[in-house]
Amino acid sequence: MGCFLRLRAKTLNPPVLELFNRSSDMIEGIEWLFIALIVIILILWDPQTIPRFARALAEARREYEKASSTVQELVREFESEVEKQAQQDQGDIERDIIEKARSLGIETYGKTREELLIAIFKKSMEKAEKKEETQPSESKTDQNSLNNEAAPPRPDKS
Repeated sequence: MGCFLRLRAKTLNPPVLELFNRSSDMIEGIEWLFIALIVIILILWDPQTIPRFARALAEARREYEKASSTVQELVREFESEVEKQAQQDQGDIERDIIEKARSLGIETYGKTREELLIAIFKKSMEKAEKKEETQPSESKTDQNSLNNEAAPPRPDKS
């Protein structure tokens, strides 16, 4: 591989060749930092401490993965419960609509939810209009009596 790089470097123009040779032969910046960090760790800790430290890191990683998988499982369970509850609520609403339509005497077979809701609305409006037709004479009489009671007595002009 190194031979290929040298051959490839000879075909490049001189400024690129200079950069290529310089960067491949020298250790720079962050590489020195990593080397220094490894040397300091080896000096400060004895050889038995490093494997224990590595085991502790591995154990911490396993615990983290276990906890994250547990949380993901809990989230999935919660989502499935919410979905089941939503489906159950939807079914309850559908049953309530059908019961209301039947109580108003509306045929429910072969009708969509929207058609049933429109029919329920129309039937309810018809019932409300029928009630208004039978009660206006009573309500007008009640209003006249209220107006008479609320009005102060008029003085005689004689």
